[in-house]
Amino acid sequence: MLKTALTELLPQFDAILVDQFGVLIDANGPYPEAIETLKKISLLEKSVYILSNSGKRAAQNKDRLTRLGFDPKSFDGVITSGELAYCSLKKNSDVTLSDLLVYYISRDNDTSVLEGLSYNVVEDPSLANLIVIAGSMSETVCLSEYRKILSKAATRGIPAICTNPDLRMLSSTGINFGAGAIAKAYSDMGGRVTWFGKPHTGIYEFALSKLSNIPRSRILCIGDSLEHDVRGAKNFGCPVALVRTGLSNNLTIESIVKGSDSADVPDYLIDNFIVK
Repeated sequence: MLKTALTELLPQFDAILVDQFGVLIDANGPYPEAIETLKKISLLEKSVYILSNSGKRAAQNKDRLTRLGFDPKSFDGVITSGELAYCSLKKNSDVTLSDLLVYYISRDNDTSVLEGLSYNVVEDPSLANLIVIAGSMSETVCLSEYRKILSKAATRGIPAICTNPDLRMLSSTGINFGAGAIAKAYSDMGGRVTWFGKPHTGIYEFALSKLSNIPRSRILCIGDSLEHDVRGAKNFGCPVALVRTGLSNNLTIESIVKGSDSADVPDYLIDNFIVK
């Protein structure tokens, strides 16, 4: 692992896959210079995609970044785990041609992953034929309560999809458990979960399909999570830089090496997402 700066790394790569929460923004808004940094990278004629574990669709995330002051011309697109789940569901004729009874766990009442599908929302997860875990309200609902809510559904073997596998998330109250922790609890109770997003390879394959034959060795992934951004990129064969912001605020090389297995050790460690 090499401690360096983003300015030094950029000339080595032709494409950049940038995480959203913890690198560009947090619950309070954009990080200092993140908006300007994306603009500077866009001038280098590199492919730049936002690669996020958001349970929402790509368009919703692009709109949010635009509202926060990011120039949509400074990146080529947004790829989210929610978008990946949506595409998968649309291709599944068994789902799209039948009425779904869905129990939905999300933030902001967002149900965009099921847009265009025929479904009804049910209040009791044990009566559903699909559970969607898209977000966590961990500021107000504890994990044990989610386990209680979902226990009967897990026993019945009702399938679930997790459109945001983050085990931890940044919120206005600090770092709390994310939707991925709820999905893991469901799996631990015997429920069957299909995962979309980092560190699973599907989201990287989706990104690679948009990068016109750029080899993986020339694609730099940037994120703040060891268990999602770093593990996912390394498993996919892409170099990865961990930013010491967000979930990895002020982590040291020593603490990363001591507390992680080799799959979670980044190639590079940078202090922030800033280009000088």
